[in-house]
Amino acid sequence: MLHTISTANPLALDPQQISAQDAILFWQNGVVLAIKNTPLLNDIISKTAHCYIINSDIQARGLNDIIDSRLKIINMQQVVELTANYFPQINWE
Repeated sequence: MLHTISTANPLALDPQQISAQDAILFWQNGVVLAIKNTPLLNDIISKTAHCYIINSDIQARGLNDIIDSRLKIINMQQVVELTANYFPQINWE
């Protein structure tokens, strides 16, 4: 399953629904939740190693220096590949 996180509201997420084979994509305002070493991000990363974030959304919000290095920074072409490889998808907004 692909979990896309597009909200900056941590209360909108339920990390208990994430399993080891799932992928997580932080995008839009969700990139704010990918700041280094927060409890929520640590919880998500402890559940799956497949965590991604969109480069253009990081840059648009000026977060380059504070994004957790455990996430893989990807571009839109790689997002398309993620959506092709993970099904179904759920959007946390």
